[in-house]
Amino acid sequence: MNPFVKKLIGFSIGPIGGAFIAFITIPLTTHFISPNEYGRASMFALFQVLIGTFLYLGIDQAYTREFHSSKNRVHLFKNALMIPLILSLVVFLLICLNAKTVSLLLFDKRDYILASVLFGLMLIFVVFERFILLSIRMQEKAVEYSVFNILIKCAILILTLIYIIFIRQDFLAVVYSTVFGQMAGDFYLIIRYRHLFNFYRFHIDRDLIKQLLKFGVPLIVAASVASLLNSIDRLALRTWSNFFEIGIFTATLKIAAVLSVVQSSFTNFWVPTAYRWYNEQKSITHFKCISDGVLLVMSLLFCCILIFKDGIIILLSPNYHDAIYIVGFLCLQPVMYTISETTTLGIVFSKKSYLNIWVSLVAVIPNLLLNLLLVPRLGAVGAAISTGVSYIFFFWGRSFFSNRNWNGFSLTKHFWVILILFTGALLNSFHLNYIVIINIGMLLLTVAVQIPTVRQLQLIYTKRDKSEWDFT
Repeated sequence: MNPFVKKLIGFSIGPIGGAFIAFITIPLTTHFISPNEYGRASMFALFQVLIGTFLYLGIDQAYTREFHSSKNRVHLFKNALMIPLILSLVVFLLICLNAKTVSLLLFDKRDYILASVLFGLMLIFVVFERFILLSIRMQEKAVEYSVFNILIKCAILILTLIYIIFIRQDFLAVVYSTVFGQMAGDFYLIIRYRHLFNFYRFHIDRDLIKQLLKFGVPLIVAASVASLLNSIDRLALRTWSNFFEIGIFTATLKIAAVLSVVQSSFTNFWVPTAYRWYNEQKSITHFKCISDGVLLVMSLLFCCILIFKDGIIILLSPNYHDAIYIVGFLCLQPVMYTISETTTLGIVFSKKSYLNIWVSLVAVIPNLLLNLLLVPRLGAVGAAISTGVSYIFFFWGRSFFSNRNWNGFSLTKHFWVILILFTGALLNSFHLNYIVIINIGMLLLTVAVQIPTVRQLQLIYTKRDKSEWDFT
């Protein structure tokens, strides 16, 4: 099998397996838990991501950047882990001292002290998990990386079943099963890779830490703004709407995660591969071919989800009917992000990580404005529109700054396809009698625009000249 395809499949096992587990977990929770309760549980996950972004200080990204050039990768791992781990312990202590305040912030009540403390404890385990999985990923151990991702999700699923069936049917069932499942999976991960934590003769490498911080610190702002970009929608709903709308919105995000499967699979595989190709000085045509192929796959999947969107009601439950009107705009998030991974390479190759700050601002500003205008009036629909539009700006920003620092490629085809997808998302936000026919027409139009890509991929596959097209 082609090594390129083999590794892509290996990295896909985890997200596909995770998606399958999610499709069991989602209806299990939404059929037993109301949108209001589901909305409360989603705030727990949201703040975990927000705080986690600050804990890493961009060192996780710096770790991947230095991985292939490091002569002692275990030494690199320990120095990279140290600062985020210390910060997570400090945050845990602060949460323990202010558990009632944290409970009020997360759940709108001061009574859930245990859930607040578990929130802080979970942050510590997430730091360990992040760096161990990055180590596996950068070694391109695709199957092993995927298996551990599935393991953690299986642990969460099993505990969710136990809690909802035998113990309780409220948002705490989701919170407790997530925390204990995550910790169980991470325990195994830490034991399996305990050789990374042998600190005998370990010394703090100040020069290395300075180098990691030099690359990572500019990413703190960018990553924070990016996390804000992913969170403004639910924060806006929390401010100007209610937990019911948050529940509808979050449940639909889980459906849009079907496309996030492809996003995760491709990103996990593509980042180390792109770095290696750049060091091997592969021609720009290789990068363009990958970008065109990803555009084709993501746009076709987007159209298929809209065609079969009525199945969302069956999957979730009738209480979540309004999800069909916002799934289109929420699917733009993984679509735009995945495609942008192929057009943002000029930023990472040039090591100008500070440009990500401007990219994030380009996306966050319209997101803030649209949420301010739309959420008080439209609720979850307004939040979904804001998210979809902002990720189009995100794609444009990444591509613009990348092409200014690298010999990029034309994106005319990309923007035509994006225009079609945006129009489709907008039409699907209304109740139209012939929407299925419209969606099928959009699918055909999307294929027609990308016929040159289909022909090129077919030609490369059937009559490939290995001296010209080397995808190893």
